[in-house]
Amino acid sequence: MPNSHNHASLIERAVILAKRGTGLVEPNPRVGALVVRQGEIVAEGWHRAYGGPHAEVMALNAAGVKSRGADLYLTLEPCSTHGKTEPCTDAIIATGIRRVFYAMSDPNPVNGRRAKEVLLEAGIEVVELGVTPATEDLLKDFTAYMRGTLPWVLLKWAMTADGKVATAGGDARWISSEESRAEVHVERQRSDAVLVGRATVKSDDPLLTARMNGGSRRQPVRVVLDSGLHLDPAAKIVQTASEVPTWVFHCAGPEADDRRHTLEAFGVRTLAVGKGEDGRLNPCEALQLLRREGLHRIFVEGGPTVHGALLSQGLADWARVYISPLLVGGMTAPGPVAGPGFATLDLAVWLKDVHVRVVGDHGSDLVMEGRIGNHREA
Repeated sequence: MPNSHNHASLIERAVILAKRGTGLVEPNPRVGALVVRQGEIVAEGWHRAYGGPHAEVMALNAAGVKSRGADLYLTLEPCSTHGKTEPCTDAIIATGIRRVFYAMSDPNPVNGRRAKEVLLEAGIEVVELGVTPATEDLLKDFTAYMRGTLPWVLLKWAMTADGKVATAGGDARWISSEESRAEVHVERQRSDAVLVGRATVKSDDPLLTARMNGGSRRQPVRVVLDSGLHLDPAAKIVQTASEVPTWVFHCAGPEADDRRHTLEAFGVRTLAVGKGEDGRLNPCEALQLLRREGLHRIFVEGGPTVHGALLSQGLADWARVYISPLLVGGMTAPGPVAGPGFATLDLAVWLKDVHVRVVGDHGSDLVMEGRIGNHREA
């Protein structure tokens, strides 16, 4: 058996791999995996996308026949339940792994300690190595998520180099490049729901579907925040509600009944929630309902009012900003985040774990993304 020094170095390598999934896998945990034979790493894997294969499966697939009789090192106890993927314990047993080492038991009460029991029953030795500072830091967001009531919320917007999401005249198509827009479709497919405000539906009349390689079999739920339930029945999102799940949150009240019945006739699901302090729809209540309905990764595509509400109330976790090399100017041209804003820089929201990259073969757009700091643990 590898000595304790080797255990530590192998888990450290798995942590490095796991971090490659940052921003792509949440609210799932970031996990890294190694297949090891006689102290040598023969294959690696990490969780790359929410809804995609887990780190264990990626590493086992890469190892192939080398998995038989080998050891598997993980940052987190493997999953043993059916979700978006098959249980990883099934794959571990099928590939003939001899021993499994992991740093931390799964904080998910549905799975915690259960995988260990399943593997032991299959004759596989299981060792929980114990939490290290690196694995604790890696998994603290997932642990907090399991204790909370809100989904994981990703804000996305495209803007010009001078910080505008449209011209003063309202022209916004297209600020981002074709390559950036293709990424958006990938993110839609990855997410459980795509969320916008009614103003975005009114101005852009979007479909909000994932359109990749001629179409996608998996579509996210389309969610609209519409306090007064004034969504136009002629909007594409309403007209296609019988084909793609479409939910509209609105404020409770008898004045919305007629409009609610009209939308529901097209297949729209309407959900009434309370009002916030500003008299508008309470976004926290809407998000909590989404999580209770089993929607965990929410992709928010605007507009500025929705972004402002979520940021000001500490309800967003990640921001992805596509910056186009355009300058449009204009004092009245809108920016990406509306609302009252923050009075001082001390109160402002900061991005952490910031990643910057260029999209497209010709450097079409600059993308900046990161974890939104100073936010809730609700």
